[in-house]
Amino acid sequence: MKTLALAALSLVLAAPVVSIPTPADAQVMVGRGSARGSAPRRPALSEREQERLAEAEDAVWELEEQIADIEAATEPTPEQTAQLPELREQLERETAVVDRLTAKRDRRS
Repeated sequence: MKTLALAALSLVLAAPVVSIPTPADAQVMVGRGSARGSAPRRPALSEREQERLAEAEDAVWELEEQIADIEAATEPTPEQTAQLPELREQLERETAVVDRLTAKRDRRS
């Protein structure tokens, strides 16, 4: 009986430990090494481009407000009427900058 118990004990101690990974471990294992082959991602926009985008967005907002104020006036002055085409051109230029930089930012995200 003693030998049988000793044999069972040695068999239990000599058996390899089998562990089943938990779902959290499995998620970590899946992502292991995925970043090795890829280059680090560059930021979507440089610091200068981010500043330019913010400036252009502010300019678009201000130009739209100025145009709306002139158009809402019951009797705009001749100076205000003469400013409208120039304001609309500036608005188009700033909107193009916003569109270009936004598309660049979204393309890299």
